[in-house]
Amino acid sequence: MKKFILCLLTSFLTLAGFAQKDPFVGFYQGEIVGAKGYPLGNFPDLFAEIYKGPNGYRLKLISQIMARAEPHTIVDALSAENGEIALKDAGNFKLNGKITPQKIDADLTYNGKPAKISLKRMNIVPPTLGKKPPVGAIVLFDGKDLSAFERVHGDGPAHWEIKDGAMVVTNGGKDKNGKNLSGTLRTKQAFDAVRLHLEFKIPAEYDVAHPQGRGNSGVIFGPYEVQVLDSFGAPGNWDECGSIYRMHPPYVNASLEPEAWQTYDIEYHPAKFDGDTLVEFPRFTVYLNGVLVQKDTPAYSCTSIGPRNFAKFKHPRNGVQLNLQDHTNKVAYRNIWVQPL
Repeated sequence: MKKFILCLLTSFLTLAGFAQKDPFVGFYQGEIVGAKGYPLGNFPDLFAEIYKGPNGYRLKLISQIMARAEPHTIVDALSAENGEIALKDAGNFKLNGKITPQKIDADLTYNGKPAKISLKRMNIVPPTLGKKPPVGAIVLFDGKDLSAFERVHGDGPAHWEIKDGAMVVTNGGKDKNGKNLSGTLRTKQAFDAVRLHLEFKIPAEYDVAHPQGRGNSGVIFGPYEVQVLDSFGAPGNWDECGSIYRMHPPYVNASLEPEAWQTYDIEYHPAKFDGDTLVEFPRFTVYLNGVLVQKDTPAYSCTSIGPRNFAKFKHPRNGVQLNLQDHTNKVAYRNIWVQPL
């Protein structure tokens, strides 16, 4: 995992084109110099996560990202002024320095001894971003039209906005003819075992306090949901991005910051039956931004049934339609295709 991450994260962020994106939010990579003692004295590689919420910025220093690594220090309620975030005796490390959109430099105290950190901004490009559909794949959205989709609620064709080659959740909106643009969409075609590729972008909603209120959507296979959410900086719970919603949390939180294009590569296998008897639950293998977050994971029910009622759920015996959820947040999707298995 570590070698994969270090190979994946090699370039610095170009800020152009992220008009809505906060310039500080994201990952930084570097090292600590002068640390004595375990663990940072032995393992000087260091990463930083800069998150933004209603109460300001949060700095977290960790030894690895996307790995459930324990934080070495967390500093909350930071604010930006004149293009930088000042650190003044911040956190248990007593950090003194500054954060800019390009780097973090600070002096600190570690195990009672002086040390320094120097980190540079990272640009994480998922390895399958822009991947072209293979021969035999079915293209569901190529940036041009929504002809492969229909509305789940209400009659008529899909009416999400198409902008810059992406289809965007348009909750509550109307087109020039007064037609409702909102509502969850589903494919007209149903699928059995299938491999799905799609790319998604979470909007920047830094002032929203409730974690389920930021960038909420979902990739839904019939009754089973793979969650889409702004989970950057989150713990990786069973209702966050990469989860089989409210059943299985992701192995690690592999989410990128809002306004970055992210990827899902999902393999779905339907339930198996022996006559009327269920012999195998439907299963998912999920890669989020190239990181394995579910491996052959069973789905026990739909998203609206709690664990006590899993045994009562009737799994579909035929193909399922793929849904993209309208949960009011303006999540964008592009480059959507499936490969029947």
